[in-house]
Amino acid sequence: MSETEFLIGRSGLDLVDDFYPEDLPNEWRFDYYSTLFKTLSLPIDTQEDLDSIFEELEDSDEEFELVLSISSKQLASASDLANLLDSVSEYRSLFVLFCELKHQLDADVIALLKDYRVAFQSDQSYKLDYQSQEVVGKYLYYSHIPVLYTTSSWDEKQMRAYVEQAAAINTRTILICKHAESGALNKIRIIAEILGF
Repeated sequence: MSETEFLIGRSGLDLVDDFYPEDLPNEWRFDYYSTLFKTLSLPIDTQEDLDSIFEELEDSDEEFELVLSISSKQLASASDLANLLDSVSEYRSLFVLFCELKHQLDADVIALLKDYRVAFQSDQSYKLDYQSQEVVGKYLYYSHIPVLYTTSSWDEKQMRAYVEQAAAINTRTILICKHAESGALNKIRIIAEILGF
């Protein structure tokens, strides 16, 4: 029996498919979004009010995983990374730090990240001291929970095929569909539930 459980969401709060009520203030978008979806990816240097989002997460009993993404370039220097993480370090237990790796991590960067919940995805294999899996043609490395990040747009048949292949990970997994609108996210969630994930 598969132990896979998908937490499904997207990158950014800017859904354009009439997802939000017309009169909903911008500062309430996260609260509205998080009632329907269980994960969200934002760039670490987002224009969204992260302090407000962290407060919401601290006050909520609901299961939700916030993913803060950084670029591979932002992982190149430990001192630059330390400066970048400075504004969110006190909230490190409330988010997963994610990056699509393009190069091997330096030891000083790995040391800096040791107290963070991290997840990496790559097209190639690296030697890293994290849990690792290979699934849907991607190498995943993670300290607590894996993140599968896709930029693809699919029809229902492709969604089902992806979910079935991704289920091989056999653990609780964040699935971020970067450009998906709410209708596509709902279809993926329903397909995952029907398949028992």
